[in-house]
Amino acid sequence: MPENQRRVYPPAGDGEVTQASSENGVIRRRDFIRTGASGLAGAALAAAGCNRISENQNARPLGNFRSATPAELQGLVGDGRRRRILLRGGVVLTLDARLGDFEKADILIDGKTIAEIAPNISTSDAEIVDCSGTIVMPGFVTTHHHMYETLQRSMIPDGLLQGAWPQESYNSVVQNIWTAGRIADPQNPSSFVWDLGRSPYDPEDCYISELVACLSEISEGITTGVDTSQSSHTPEHTDAMIKGLMDSGRRMVYAYTGGIDRSAQGIPYEFPGAMNDTSKGIGRIAKTYFSSKDQLVTLGFGGGPGVAAPGSDYTGWQLARAFGGSLHNHNVGGAAVVINAAADPRNGTDWSDVTFIHCTRWQDQPIAQISYGSHGYPKENRSKAWEIWRDRGAHVSIANLIEMQMRHGMPPFQEALDHGILPSLSPDVDTNMTTDPFSLMRGAFCLQRALANDLAFPESNPGGLPVPQLLTSRQVIEMATIAGAASTRLLDKIGTLVPGKEADIIVLDARSINTWPINNVPGTIVTMLNPRHVRDVLIAGKVVFWKGKLVGWNVDALLGQIEQARDRVLARINGPAKAGSLPAGNNSMTNPYRPNFLGSCCEKGQNTSAPAYVLRP
Repeated sequence: MPENQRRVYPPAGDGEVTQASSENGVIRRRDFIRTGASGLAGAALAAAGCNRISENQNARPLGNFRSATPAELQGLVGDGRRRRILLRGGVVLTLDARLGDFEKADILIDGKTIAEIAPNISTSDAEIVDCSGTIVMPGFVTTHHHMYETLQRSMIPDGLLQGAWPQESYNSVVQNIWTAGRIADPQNPSSFVWDLGRSPYDPEDCYISELVACLSEISEGITTGVDTSQSSHTPEHTDAMIKGLMDSGRRMVYAYTGGIDRSAQGIPYEFPGAMNDTSKGIGRIAKTYFSSKDQLVTLGFGGGPGVAAPGSDYTGWQLARAFGGSLHNHNVGGAAVVINAAADPRNGTDWSDVTFIHCTRWQDQPIAQISYGSHGYPKENRSKAWEIWRDRGAHVSIANLIEMQMRHGMPPFQEALDHGILPSLSPDVDTNMTTDPFSLMRGAFCLQRALANDLAFPESNPGGLPVPQLLTSRQVIEMATIAGAASTRLLDKIGTLVPGKEADIIVLDARSINTWPINNVPGTIVTMLNPRHVRDVLIAGKVVFWKGKLVGWNVDALLGQIEQARDRVLARINGPAKAGSLPAGNNSMTNPYRPNFLGSCCEKGQNTSAPAYVLRP
């Protein structure tokens, strides 16, 4: 059909796409969903005053999450045939040094692949999408997110990483109460003052958390992520999380990580698996779910460079590599882990498949990064661990907002940059902070510049250390795209817009009252935009977000189901325990337990001897 007769899809604002529920395309209940009553009443929660407790505590999730595809999108996502789509007339930020960027250009997509990028592309068989007034760029890639925690959003926003109950912290609330279902006796850590005998999460609670997390991040323009799961309490929990990722239609790395081992109670536990064994653990899921590299969800592994399991003669890295998994390890203040990993020949010397997360406090000497030019330490911050990381080609994921908030240590942007490493960005945990990639980019941009700029003043830098180069907006965008793609071993497919790569593309509506006119494209993205400016999202050439709305999903149903999942988990926490009873927390409501809803979750017990603030307006 001649181009002048093709339908041109209008930009945002020219019509609303409804998300009415439809009987068509309903997702059927998953195999792992058990039927029958849950046996969990909501009386305890109602007594605590919890708002909008699910009316039917026996209801299982995973019902009608789908909605009909809007009629106007049928030409783009219609009957499953291979589609050609032309994104016309946007500012195109390819991030590719050879191809360059364009003040105004078109992108032709053929199936899942970018076919051409140039001004004024002529085609007679493509659906045309008007991108005037927009910035078209690669989808964002984040590299570390505990997605099963989505139902715990903002559970402990004032909390720190560590702190023993009755202090509310990430460790005591999220990991102990909500994930493990037990609290250790501070006088005898091998026993428990309270133990449910199981995780409060059922597999379907993990499923809905993973699914909602993926769809939420699609709506923010994050087309690829890494799920550092940490909730593989049983094989069924693992299967449910993988299913949630795959059902979302998002590009993901599932970084298989352990859960709570209750095998002594007869509860099946299979992490990490074993070499040459496809019946359990990583071998089972590699065979079941990850037989092809040419799929949206690929395999990663959270096991570390030490022995894979007690009694094994191989490391966690060797186990992952045997099954084709990339490596994603947490490291907070663990420089010795890096040094020891390098000393073990079993881990090899090519670490391009390894990403360490956080990488804080790797300095050789006790020195605070924020004042490393002070009288006490008028010398550079040196680190053997960072030198190893650089020399072996490993990757770094910085969760800057969480690290600043939760006392992980200073986000190590300067150390990474000084060692020639472009770090990727990650949101980490919904329990404490947003997953918004624009906030991540702004946080990185401002933090590195704040610390570097402070050294420009003699009062802050009596040692006379050189002022580092300042991060640019474009470099921060590269952290959120190229570095993430490299970390996930997907840079050959995504991360830049180049013909031949897969079409993971976002369209940002820059023509708004708070962003227009554009005077600098990278600066507009980093310093002006937010998720509300994400107009369209394509993953592998498929339109998954259109004019500010998810395509084919009943959002109200999803919100209802994740609320019900939260209620069920909280009801289990307040239910019968195998041993003891849940003791009162410093800030939480008790009898029944409920996190503080209107006040601070964690103000009592912040590991400080400083007096409370007395503030005047």
